[in-house]
Amino acid sequence: MHHRRITAEQDVWNGLFALLASAREAYLRNVVDSGKLYRRFVDDFINSHRYIDCDNVVCRNCHEMIIHIVRGILHDYQDCVREKFATESFSLDDCMELKRMYDTSEINSPAFAYDADPMATAASLSFECNFSKEQMAGIVSCANTYHLFCVPTVRMEDMETLFACEEGFRIQVNNIRHVAVLFDTLLGRSCIQAHWQSILERGRFLVSKDGKRFVTASSLSTALSAARIRPTSVVYAIRTMIGRLP
Repeated sequence: MHHRRITAEQDVWNGLFALLASAREAYLRNVVDSGKLYRRFVDDFINSHRYIDCDNVVCRNCHEMIIHIVRGILHDYQDCVREKFATESFSLDDCMELKRMYDTSEINSPAFAYDADPMATAASLSFECNFSKEQMAGIVSCANTYHLFCVPTVRMEDMETLFACEEGFRIQVNNIRHVAVLFDTLLGRSCIQAHWQSILERGRFLVSKDGKRFVTASSLSTALSAARIRPTSVVYAIRTMIGRLP
């Protein structure tokens, strides 16, 4: 992308628009057309646009700020990004709408995020599972049917990433009892190993509904006990749906 020296605030927003427009093209080409994982697209795009060919301090600082904003928008608001990028055109107004959302959102932890912090490694964690595509589709369907997570739509790649214990993956829980029942039922079918609660805590994969903390093994155990003592129709439905996986 050609760089023009930044001289006014409007140049900053034009730079933001140009970068998001470029991200849209990369998204349509790599994710929509070629099936690339969304989080891989984000990381690759940010890494390939991190530096500019300019020695001017103001320009470099502004570009660093723009990159930070773009990364935040792409990482923290992927559902809105997908919706905007899927339209026939992407305008400066669309860009500024995403910027306003980024500026004014009160969400402390995104429903989905990919944290590249090397200290948050989950490389040694494993559920020791090997789900078929049909089984994974059933898990995704269950998650969406009973609104287990705080996202409009759980995607196949999201659950694949969670069960692969991929480093830095986060998903916000909508109902911890129902999520605990899902994992407990998978354990009952010998689909995952017994220490799933500890794995979820150590990997910090689950974020509480209020977005303020990571879900612990203790809270999962408490939630599961409560679900067993007072099972609801949803609890029965989740167990039935997962019990019917191929």
